[in-house]
Formats: sequence, C-alpha cells, structure tokens
Amino acid sequence: MKSKYPVLCGSILICELVVVYFAVLTTFGLSVKSAQTLTLTQLLIGASVVAVLAIVAVVLLPRRIGQKRPGVILGWVVQVLLLASGFVLTSMFFVAALFIALWAVAVYWSARIDREVAARD
Repeated sequence: MKSKYPVLCGSILICELVVVYFAVLTTFGLSVKSAQTLTLTQLLIGASVVAVLAIVAVVLLPRRIGQKRPGVILGWVVQVLLLASGFVLTSMFFVAALFIALWAVAVYWSARIDREVAARD
C-alpha cells in the first residue's frame, strides 16, 4: 500500500524551493544590512544547498506504509536551515514559522493516514 508521505510532505518541500529562491532575489535586491557582505554567488550557493537537501528529502520520503526512510528527518533539517535564513533576511523567520507548521502538520497527518490504512487492511 502506498504511503501518503510523498504527496503531503513532498508538496511542502517543493513549495519551499520556490520561496527560498525568491528570498535570495529579495535579499540581494533589497541590500539588507546583514546581507551587504554577501554576494549573489554566496546567496545562491546557500539556497542551492537548501534546495538540494529538499530534493533529496523528497526522493527519500517513505513510499510504502511502514517503510523507514530518512526523508522526514532531512525535511526537518531543511526546516531548520530555512529558519536560520532568517538571520540573513528577517522576514524569513515568519516564512519559516509557517513552513515549519505546515511540515509538522503534513508529517502528522501522513503518519495518521498511514496508520489508519494499515489498521483497515
């Protein structure tokens, strides 16, 4: 039986990719005080690290009910990195808080749906 982790959690991580790159452009364009020492190359490298981790997390999400894979743990790492990006662009603290809440809900509901489906079978 297929797991619901890839659908719910994967969509959150993919949306974060878009937000991270828009945040890079915003940070570079606004010349935020803390980001004045950062070049566009450094910002893009940081965003690319987060993006690669998010993509790897999506690929490693459990595909079947009861399957143990490290995708959820990597997803939490992506959430922490997104929160840390708030030190470069302050508004990212708010964005990260929203995505952390969405991620926690997606992980909770995916696990709950999987448990209910497994119990039904």
